[in-house]
Amino acid sequence: MILGKNTIIRPAELGDEEYLYKWWNDGEMMSHATLAFGTLQSKEAIRKSIIESIEDSSIYPKRKRFIICKKDTLEPIGEVNYGDWNERNQKCEFGIKICETSEQGKGYGKDALYHFIDFMFRFLNLNKIELTSIIDNIRAHNLYKKLGFKEIGIVREGYFDSRTGVFTDVMYMDLLKKEWLEIKSSIEF
Repeated sequence: MILGKNTIIRPAELGDEEYLYKWWNDGEMMSHATLAFGTLQSKEAIRKSIIESIEDSSIYPKRKRFIICKKDTLEPIGEVNYGDWNERNQKCEFGIKICETSEQGKGYGKDALYHFIDFMFRFLNLNKIELTSIIDNIRAHNLYKKLGFKEIGIVREGYFDSRTGVFTDVMYMDLLKKEWLEIKSSIEF
């Protein structure tokens, strides 16, 4: 487990399909990811993807999903994952969501992301973490910048946005390990 100040991040496990089903199929929750109708995945499909992850016995899988829990109650409140881990180039992408709307804006996302970034650099021996986010997700961009991510560029019309039915621009950001090591001790909670 990854221990934060106010959060615990643990691998997804059987039973988490209940939370993920609720979160992923909530169009309002998923709208920041351009999924106005949610993912429309069945609970069984989500369960099968968790089983596949559990059955992958490699220590360093190319992608992995984790559940963010409140540290004091162990209540699941969101998810974080990494994917497209490139061992040769020492980089990967990640995604994070505090999915329980009543828990948003309380610092759980910053706490989880800080500790997850540190985990990825230390555990996966990364040199670089990359992310993409739709251009209007200003709240997420601000959090990423607070944790040291730099804007690299805009991918024009990179995602189809089901909220509007048109393509939208995507912000591309990254964080280098040397930058993280310089700033991580100065980040305030």
